[in-house]
Amino acid sequence: MIRSILALINKSDVIIEVLDSREPDLTRSRKIENFVMRKKKRLLIVLNKGDLIPLEVLQKWKEYIEKNDGIPTVYISATNHLGTKILRDKIKELLAKREGKALLVGYPKTGKSSIINALKGRHSATTSKFPMSSGYTKAVQLFRIDSRLYVWDTPGIIPPDGNELERVIRGINVDKLEDPVKAAKLLFDRIQEFNTNTIKEIYGLDFSDFYDFLNKLALKRGWIYKTSKEPNIDEAAKTLIRDYHDGKIIYYSYPPDVMTDDKSSSI
Repeated sequence: MIRSILALINKSDVIIEVLDSREPDLTRSRKIENFVMRKKKRLLIVLNKGDLIPLEVLQKWKEYIEKNDGIPTVYISATNHLGTKILRDKIKELLAKREGKALLVGYPKTGKSSIINALKGRHSATTSKFPMSSGYTKAVQLFRIDSRLYVWDTPGIIPPDGNELERVIRGINVDKLEDPVKAAKLLFDRIQEFNTNTIKEIYGLDFSDFYDFLNKLALKRGWIYKTSKEPNIDEAAKTLIRDYHDGKIIYYSYPPDVMTDDKSSSI
């Protein structure tokens, strides 16, 4: 698929890299960005899912990317249709008011298909709640936005330089994870790094460590193996990942240039 994406970059006028606004740095692909730059294509970064983090944090990320990388950046919430007019106008500005094609690229579950629907103003591209589940984009599709703008929608890709956490929780359907506990541990540690109270407050549990959390969540939800009577921690692990994708667990990072004391937070 990565070769198909690179081929489409050559055919497109504007490349739109869609990032998860909760973790912009972890959902970027510097290799794809560098390829776009080498091809002298216009690049636009979109911070999607902007409804999940405070406006001031979105603004800090926009300023950071534009200042440090020189890449025009907009933030939106495709599902809530917030900022989509700004995005549409920015694409047309980069096209210099002529007819052209834009290409959406990004990790799975950053909301590329939702952006298509927001730009068109109606449901045209299928969407999914979780990676590789029903509605997940499986093939390249070209959508007509208006008389001058066409947009390619592409399946989410995990680039070669992708972060380990994002590769695991975005690249595989949660129900098909070989080791959901290991995957959930990566996510748990990341959330705890930002705020040790987030998971406790969301699930109403007091726990000593990750495995204690899984045990207590399984017991609370009644996920018990019939034969051994042991808590089903695999199901608890999958729930943590699903809840993150579903926006129930919200944490966000600040840009690297923000002071450490104010660098992280959660809701």
